[in-house]
Amino acid sequence: MTADRNMLVAFLLAVLPLAGQAEPPLNVELITAQSAPVVQELRVIGSVEATDSFPASFRRGGQIDQLNAEVGQRFSAGEVIARIDPTNIIAQLDAAQANLDAAEAALVQAAQARDRTRSMLDRGVGTQAQYDEAQQDYLEAKAQRDQASALLETAEQAFEDTELKADRDVTVIERYADLGEVVSAGTAVVQLAPEGQRQAVFLAPDTAGLSTIRGHVLELDPAGPVAAFEATVTEVLPVLNDTGTVEIHADIPTERAVDIPIGTSITGRIALRMTPRILLPWTALSANAEGPAVWVRDPVSGTVTPKQVRIDRYEDDMFSIAEGLEEGDVVVGAGSHLLYAGRRVEGLEDMQ
Repeated sequence: MTADRNMLVAFLLAVLPLAGQAEPPLNVELITAQSAPVVQELRVIGSVEATDSFPASFRRGGQIDQLNAEVGQRFSAGEVIARIDPTNIIAQLDAAQANLDAAEAALVQAAQARDRTRSMLDRGVGTQAQYDEAQQDYLEAKAQRDQASALLETAEQAFEDTELKADRDVTVIERYADLGEVVSAGTAVVQLAPEGQRQAVFLAPDTAGLSTIRGHVLELDPAGPVAAFEATVTEVLPVLNDTGTVEIHADIPTERAVDIPIGTSITGRIALRMTPRILLPWTALSANAEGPAVWVRDPVSGTVTPKQVRIDRYEDDMFSIAEGLEEGDVVVGAGSHLLYAGRRVEGLEDMQ
């Protein structure tokens, strides 16, 4: 019995070295982990909006009897956008004009009478009292003429105020009133945007590095015949909106803005530079019960062990590591699917 046991031990001692020699190091791709800048293209779709806008209203109240404004409609400086019924104002204007005509005629007569009494006084056939009375009549006629002229100016201003005109080249971006509606003085009728002042507005996902793009150039591609062009990011709002996205603004150059109506759909593209990450090919990715992992080779023994990693992003042929690897770690790429813990490996270049 003892002899048999001794023979078994001797056999095992002889076989074990042979077993170790039977499995040579596996020839795999070895990759040294190194951080590299990550550039991500951000593509967002938004719309063209006015950079600035202002409400336009009548200076006096009344019923709107003319309203040409539609959203998106353009008006040149001086064009009439809307009008309130001027019937009563025209009657007041006519009365004021007639009153002024009468006052000017009375002033002419008073001036002539004053001049006659002055001439008579100079010739010694008139009295000072007559001249003083004529002078007083003239001054009263002049005051009445001035008052009538002021009333006419007021009536003319009232008539002018029945029209709502564009004070510059503008586009209607909102209409608040309808034809036939009675509005008060100062009530907004339309919202106007100056021509040539446009911006692209986007809602982007809250991505790392997004806050750094202010002042950077992005490519804008509006729907329609206008070719793609470049613009500068002017604002990245610091808070999320109700949809959980970040609002980005980019001013559109004036020479382009004149050809792009407000509300036009527009696509924006910009390269985001992310925090440097370790990039690995898809062939290095493995997994176990705890999640994503990669095989890391021990530089002394040449054996591999799985190492858990947290993946930051998946690209077309690469993925980036956020946590789990250190600079200089040697990771198995091609051939990782053949590994198990403790397996000895060598790099392709080492086998040549």
